[in-house]
Amino acid sequence: MKRDMYPRREFLGTSSAVAAGLFAAAASTKCQAWSANEALQYAAIGVGIRGSGINCDAAHFAQCIAICDVDSNHIEKANAKLASSLQSKSRSAMNPESVSDYREVINRDDIDFVVIATPDHWHAKIAIEAMLAGKDVYCEKPMTLTIDEGRQLVDIQKRTGRVFQVGTQQRSDARFQKAVALQREGRVGQLTRVTCGLGGAPKSKVLPIAEVPRGLDWDRWLGPAPMVDYRQAGQPAQFGYGKEFPHGRGHAHFRWWYEYSGGKLTDWGAHHVDIAMWAMDKSDSTIGPFTIEPLMVEHPVEFSEGMPLSDDQFNTATAFHLRVTFKDGIELDIRHSANDDLGFGNGIMFQGDAGRYFVNRSKLTGRPVEQLDSSPLATDTFEAIHPGLLGNGMWHMDDFIKCVRSRKTPVSDLVSHHRHLTVCHAANIAMRLGRKLTYDPLSETFVDDSNANAFLARQPRAGYETKS
Repeated sequence: MKRDMYPRREFLGTSSAVAAGLFAAAASTKCQAWSANEALQYAAIGVGIRGSGINCDAAHFAQCIAICDVDSNHIEKANAKLASSLQSKSRSAMNPESVSDYREVINRDDIDFVVIATPDHWHAKIAIEAMLAGKDVYCEKPMTLTIDEGRQLVDIQKRTGRVFQVGTQQRSDARFQKAVALQREGRVGQLTRVTCGLGGAPKSKVLPIAEVPRGLDWDRWLGPAPMVDYRQAGQPAQFGYGKEFPHGRGHAHFRWWYEYSGGKLTDWGAHHVDIAMWAMDKSDSTIGPFTIEPLMVEHPVEFSEGMPLSDDQFNTATAFHLRVTFKDGIELDIRHSANDDLGFGNGIMFQGDAGRYFVNRSKLTGRPVEQLDSSPLATDTFEAIHPGLLGNGMWHMDDFIKCVRSRKTPVSDLVSHHRHLTVCHAANIAMRLGRKLTYDPLSETFVDDSNANAFLARQPRAGYETKS
């Protein structure tokens, strides 16, 4: 780096939990705000609905000098949102450069880190090339589209020594930190099952081929994915995430196409399964081999050998019940809904022979939780989960920025997230093939199943190979 990344002075300010993705526990956290003469400088790559919010989070701690997106409309809106956010904090407006090609960003010497919030199928390629260019990385979840991409990222980070924070903000929330600590201290006795309720995914009507919206570079939006026609419904979705955009291939709704994402397994699974695995504290050697059994799966289109037979509507699973069984016999149930027999929807239930407790973004409940008044969690337990953790929660972006300065490992590190997200990717493959699979995390392959192993990686479109 040509710039001084480690200024002597630190400026402290009080965070305000107003940006998307922040949790109530962060509202009173002390944060390091930037000062114009010593700020880290960054670029925001992908500034749609989620990306524009994360950009405003990062701007609390560093200076945004470039905004990159393949849709000029996104850049315009993100600039306006950033200016409004800074004005509300009595900060002077930034004038970041508008860029359409991320390569112009990662090759700049005046950028310390990048914030990646593109569609999922772009995450790994940009993150790998950014690390190789000497940039630290904050990458939204899910970190990868395939298991092989995760392995590449782990290898590149080891080679480059870059700081990498994954946008699994639940790791920074006090409720989830305490939920993890409860399991680490064995507060439910012998753990037998963890259930993750993720919610169902939407269906779409048949989507007609449509004209690419003005300002969107469709070829670059697809990038490593196969070239296909742009498809879009005639009217905005009107409900659900991204309701301002019509159903289609592209903005907001890309997560419901296996070509670009993994449906609810990598949308909410990247959060809840991550916490479940974090609590169980499984390494590659203790996690498996593990089995994944699809007890129930509903897809909106027909599949053959794991591939959708229609390309004109959403294709990720809309309803599912999967059972993952680890080497030690503990079962992880991943379901679109848990209301039928457990009485809860979106969230995580930990069950053992001495009790159970439940956690989601609004509550942490159960007898083990009630007993914390008389038997509090040990400070050493939080320290063992992650150095410096106290269980009080923090601002996720603040943790990343502090690690960029200190060169320590963030709370949502690349290596453990790859291990945890692999469970979600493997579950998706089992659902697509419609059969029970066995996965070996040491070899990072499915056992004796060439069809399943064919889904470990995807061949990028010519011209969009990852440079490594």
